[in-house]
Formats: sequence, structure tokens, C-alpha cells
Amino acid sequence: MLRGIYNAVSSNLMLLRAQDVIEDNLLHIQTPGYKQKNFAFTLTEQRPIVGLGNVSFGGLLSYPYVSIEQASLEETGRNLDLAVSGGFLAVDANGQRLWASSLRMLVDEQGYLVTPEGYRVLGKNGPIKWNENYNVDQQGNILLNDQIVDSFLISDVNVQEVVNDRYFVGEQLQSNFRVFQTYLETSNVDEIGQVTALMTILRHYQSNVKVVQAEDAALAKIINIMV
Repeated sequence: MLRGIYNAVSSNLMLLRAQDVIEDNLLHIQTPGYKQKNFAFTLTEQRPIVGLGNVSFGGLLSYPYVSIEQASLEETGRNLDLAVSGGFLAVDANGQRLWASSLRMLVDEQGYLVTPEGYRVLGKNGPIKWNENYNVDQQGNILLNDQIVDSFLISDVNVQEVVNDRYFVGEQLQSNFRVFQTYLETSNVDEIGQVTALMTILRHYQSNVKVVQAEDAALAKIINIMV
């Protein structure tokens, strides 16, 4: 019985962690470039509980992992909005290289391209100093009068870590990418799927609460008999 209570409580702790992941995803439905976080868990045991039938308990396998599936691109008409299909843009976050699939860029007081967080956007020659007459082609080249002055540093990435919800750490990989100026990538969160998963979690949570109540009641009867 104590094992049943332990398994039910442990399972609910897992479900609460999964719920946190889903709520975070739903919070960022409108965040450009946000990648959905997912979780995986497996059933570790199935036990018959009196009055409840067979009840399954589970444990987390992975928490969380990121879906890097490409989302749709949305035109903004803003020259400093950039989206990449098939790759990621590099930024310098205080000495750490991060990657993003879409950037809403600004120009700082020194004329460099930066993210809203203040990270400098990187080109092949280092941080990019911007000129309002620049344009960007689909290969990520920065053009002035049809002449290449620099290129954005772009690569596919083996994502290993998420930073600030929409930046990534990982090893560079070769890729065939296309760059779209005046576009942003939308969030790739599957709203319907996430709401459905949230409802499933709630049902499992409620079942586990009933398990605890049933096991506790059975344990109380045994104690009364022994006393």
C-alpha cells in the first residue's frame, strides 16, 4: 500500500513537471521563433487498485526536449526582421555563441545590429555594423549597391540547450538555407495538441489522487484492525 501511495505521488510529480512544460509552450504561442518544448514518459508499472481497476504509473524519460520543426513565416515589412528556413542565425551573448531561427533586430548606439536582449548579431567578419541602405539576399549576404559587404553567420545546429526560450546552444551542421528579410518565423507550438495533452495530464492526475485516497483508506482499516 505504501508502495502504491509512493508510485501515485511520484507519478503526479512527473505530471506537474509536464504541465509546466505545456503551460510554458502555451504562454509563447505569439513569440516569434519560439520552439515547442516536449517531454517523454513511459509507463513503469500497472497495478490493480480495489475500486479503481488497473492503474498505470509512469516516469519521465526526457524533460524537456525541443521541437525544431520549422514554423510558418510571417511578413512584417520591417527591414530589420529576418527569418531563416533551414538554419539558424548566430548571435554573441556576452561571449557565448547562441543561435536563433528568427530575429527582430535593432541598431545600438554604436551602429551594430543587436537583439532586443542586447546580443550582437554575428556576420562572417564578426559583429555586424549596419547601414540603412543595406539589403539582405536569400543566401544571407549583406548587399550595398549589389556588392557583398558581409554575410550573416548562418548554420544548421544540433540543438543541445535552450536559452531564454528562443535561443539555442549546439554544434554547427551543414545546411541548405534560405534567408527572408522583412519576415519573422512564428512560434511552432501546436496549440490544439498542447491543450489536449493538458487535459490528459489532468485526468491522470485525478486518477492518481483517487489511488492515494483508496490506499490510505485501506491502510487505515488495517491499522484499526491491528489496534
